[in-house]
Amino acid sequence: MVQVSVIIINYNTFQLTSEAITSIQAHTRGVGYEIIVVDNASTECDPGRFLEAFPTIQLVRNPDNSGFAKGNNLGIRHAVGETILLFNSDAACLNDALTLTYRALQAEPRVGLTTARLEYPTGAIQPSCGRFPSVSLQLLELTRLQKLLSAERKGQVLQGTFFDYATPLYPDWVWGTYFHFKREVLERMPGQQLADDFFMYAEDLQWSYTVRQLGYEIKYVPEAHVLHHFSQSTKKEKRLNQGLMILRNEDVFFRREYGWLRTKALYLSKLANFWLSRGDQAQRRQLLRQYTQLLLGKPLA
Repeated sequence: MVQVSVIIINYNTFQLTSEAITSIQAHTRGVGYEIIVVDNASTECDPGRFLEAFPTIQLVRNPDNSGFAKGNNLGIRHAVGETILLFNSDAACLNDALTLTYRALQAEPRVGLTTARLEYPTGAIQPSCGRFPSVSLQLLELTRLQKLLSAERKGQVLQGTFFDYATPLYPDWVWGTYFHFKREVLERMPGQQLADDFFMYAEDLQWSYTVRQLGYEIKYVPEAHVLHHFSQSTKKEKRLNQGLMILRNEDVFFRREYGWLRTKALYLSKLANFWLSRGDQAQRRQLLRQYTQLLLGKPLA
């Protein structure tokens, strides 16, 4: 019985993807699983090498690099599992994470999506759980009222970098790095598939929002440990391009799900926060410029 269908998108990351597969096979003991690798038209090497190294996996050759979301939907169409796990090619299990998040899904009917504790190679924790952006949260930070909260309460309310990731949590949204959900959730989504209008970035925000709109909760499972390399060596120029793509995709998400007025109010509150912040001045100026452009409906350059 296949309890977990693992979908891994590969694009010119043969070594990392191989390490991801090896980690799953080495650590998973408590559930029946299948691994489906979707190769998004890689040019690094022949994707057939995956079958030579791992004969039990499924390899889906995508003739085009259609992006992260579309690639996952392609993999899902080949999946037969009771649950589906989207697993980044630059991630690796550090323990039997699949079993732990699967059991968390089964234990609570209202939970439709689970995620694991993500760690850098150094062991530092990645802040992978967050609240949906809102004016109220921006105002809370703007007025510095969060300083009146205990560390534990602040983590529960603000999440993100304020949460210690040591205890279970029911966040609004989680990263797509390790995204484990019930098939019944997928079957209730529009078109019975994940939204895939974003090529890359912010799709996990959209997916989490849809899960919550369907009435399910999301659970962070701290006992499940996963290494995530997180493109730490990415060049500065590429990081800037990633930042622009994230902002553009988030803008599409906000305008579609929040509406025009609520989106404008969110951008105004963000601008107020950036104006009064004491962080890196160059980054502060850049964010002020970018959110002013978004507020005015101008394209980001």
